[in-house]
Amino acid sequence: MSLQGKGFFISQPYQCEGGNPSAILMTAQAAGLSHVLVKIAEGTQASGLDPTGNDLNEPLVQALHATGIAVWGWHAVSGNNPVEEAVLAIRRVHELALDGYVLCVGAAYEQPGKEQAARAFMAEVRAELSNVPLALSTYRFPNFHPGLPWAAFLENCDVVMPQVYWEAAHNAGAQLTESLRQYRALPNTRPCLPTGAAYGTPDGWAPTNEDMDDFFVTAKELGVEAVNFFSWDACRNHLPQLWDLIAASKWPAQKTAAVQLPLVSSHTVEGLSAGTSSHSWDYPPAGRGQPSGEAPIAEADDYIPAGEKQSSGEAAINSAVDHPTVGGGQSSSEAVVTSAIDYPPAGGGQPAASASQAGAIKARVSSHPPRPDAFTTQYLNALKSYQAAKVSALYAKDAIHVRGDKVLNGAQVIRSGYSAFFYGLPAGATFVLLGVEVRGDVRYLAWKAGPLTAYESIILRDGVIILEYTYIE
Repeated sequence: MSLQGKGFFISQPYQCEGGNPSAILMTAQAAGLSHVLVKIAEGTQASGLDPTGNDLNEPLVQALHATGIAVWGWHAVSGNNPVEEAVLAIRRVHELALDGYVLCVGAAYEQPGKEQAARAFMAEVRAELSNVPLALSTYRFPNFHPGLPWAAFLENCDVVMPQVYWEAAHNAGAQLTESLRQYRALPNTRPCLPTGAAYGTPDGWAPTNEDMDDFFVTAKELGVEAVNFFSWDACRNHLPQLWDLIAASKWPAQKTAAVQLPLVSSHTVEGLSAGTSSHSWDYPPAGRGQPSGEAPIAEADDYIPAGEKQSSGEAAINSAVDHPTVGGGQSSSEAVVTSAIDYPPAGGGQPAASASQAGAIKARVSSHPPRPDAFTTQYLNALKSYQAAKVSALYAKDAIHVRGDKVLNGAQVIRSGYSAFFYGLPAGATFVLLGVEVRGDVRYLAWKAGPLTAYESIILRDGVIILEYTYIE
């Protein structure tokens, strides 16, 4: 069954309304939810069981079904044991009579050689669940995760649930716009049912009422038929006012024409996944338990519990992912999501942590000597000039630069950021290129300036930077 309306991810049933199925049902009805997504497994282990083995999801699913609320199950998968994970997924869907299945994919599936695991998993699940809709939940910004086997997943999925977790930022609409632009440009693109952030992070960040209004308004303008939020556990227990706002938001609203988003160039899509004709992509739980989501466009990178971002540059990247695994991410850089609760695994949330993103860049450039292409040479020369105006001239007017915990929006703001950066460097610090990898319109590079070493991901369009993520150590 296709989804329409509002839904919430649940990680731990016992943390929702005291684990009372009737109370969960009444709360879902009062909030106007059309669907609920419950965690059914993590890897090869079933979820939702109490210490004695009783399945807490079973009475919950039955209660919700009795009143017409759809229930989908989400499963954080790693690909380490794809056949066992598939067998468990099939069993859980059948024994709970679920309406749909969500695979939350994250960092584990970005490791080399995982495409075969993805194809084995999807072939088994698709064959045995031929009448059950399948959804991919992962990073919000596919362009930032070229190593994910998009084609293997998308060819057999019916919808995607980008983990649009705008952690460390407050630009929900911009990140949602960029996330859908990137997803809709993928080969074998699928309908997008985005997952928004409804949790707080240990450093004090949490979505504001304005963020949520922005998310809803933008989703309606983009013609989205259903939206999800991660997670019920966190929102009801720690952000009750945000829950009330989501509950009061009418959905679906009167239909509006879907906004036509500009496609990314074929070069950008090109490096997404070797041998791909269908990439898809960003999430609730994705990698380890988090969403697999990505971070907001102006944030750091991808690690929220589960997926990414904004306009021409991606919104802050601050999502990581791990709960509804999927993964996370944001616009050009993914936001970082640090949650205390169980994330939607995947790619959906934050960057998987800035260090994780930096590690991925290190791995790429370590095997590539510093042999820069024309653009990288121009960029490095601009840095060496110590002239902020010269560097910012390489960015689009609406570019986004995520540097650490700062998200810089627009060439003017980026110029100011470089002025401050240059001022803070030790006297005589020289920029030296350590390594670079060129993939179409994407650049992965490392450089050193005095005591600082930087790892960067840059996305170009028409020869200028639209999104950049910088991790400095």
